[in-house]
Amino acid sequence: MQSRAALAFMLAAAGLLACTGGDDSAEPFGQVGTAGGATTAAVGSSGTSSISAGSGDSSSGPGDPTLQPIVCEAPEVACGVTCVDLDSDPNNCGLCGRSCVITNAQAACAAGECMLDSCDPGFSDCDGLLETGCEAAVDCSASACETACGSTGTQSCDDSCAPICVPPVETCNAIDDDCNAACDEGPLPACRAGVHRSYSPTLGHFYTTDRTEASSGDFTLEAASFFHLYVDAVDGLVPLFRCLKGNGRRFYTSSIDCETTGAPELTVGFMSAEARCDSSPLYRVYQAGSDSHFYTTSAAERDNAVANLGYTDQGVAGHIWLAP
Repeated sequence: MQSRAALAFMLAAAGLLACTGGDDSAEPFGQVGTAGGATTAAVGSSGTSSISAGSGDSSSGPGDPTLQPIVCEAPEVACGVTCVDLDSDPNNCGLCGRSCVITNAQAACAAGECMLDSCDPGFSDCDGLLETGCEAAVDCSASACETACGSTGTQSCDDSCAPICVPPVETCNAIDDDCNAACDEGPLPACRAGVHRSYSPTLGHFYTTDRTEASSGDFTLEAASFFHLYVDAVDGLVPLFRCLKGNGRRFYTSSIDCETTGAPELTVGFMSAEARCDSSPLYRVYQAGSDSHFYTTSAAERDNAVANLGYTDQGVAGHIWLAP
């Protein structure tokens, strides 16, 4: 009797455990989303449908009638379970799964074709070929251009993969817009004026932009457009004044009071106080005996005047241009 009672008690305890379970957090049967091992996912609500993912049966596959295709809104199409625009998606460019990968570059997709969006820092596309990507280890960024050529241009590469400036149109501004070590070259009418050089046996050398004045009186024209000055004031330039002496001779200076001798007779033009772009120095020498100033663009002519003609070197009056 005692053994039968013990057995009955043990059976009862086992049945109680089986009915109540041993884990309070266990999920009850029938929870939404897990019935029969199947899952469902909603894919939008505007013109789209749902995706049913299998039924838990390992034998189900693509032909399973419960599998619903994804529906996309134009211009997107379905690539797998994702809607993409084949015209602009660099990961699905033109075709599903066609990825745009370009060497040393960020890729883009336009009209279903892979394109180069931008080069990685430190690289440039010098040959223009998509298949080689940004093949040149050359920095053609805007910052590199500003360092090399100032802030007037943008940077690109030439055929040899060397960085060059692509400038705006040259303007009359005393700036090297096209980074070729020359300022305002080319057809820029009225940008610079030619200064003619004349000589008079009574008044010495004379410099003027007026061709008629250069041949007036007993002046003889020695060199037409001997050098060039800017016609108008430009940032960074200084005026070249013509000053009249008591003996009728003239000298030329950037001093507004003619080096404390009085007011200028006129402004000949504008020059640079220092070397700039393709400028050349205008040398100034002085002969005390005749109270005569002489100006030349030739160092050899200056040296001859000092060595053989009794002139004293007074340095550089300013920097002028030899071409228009």
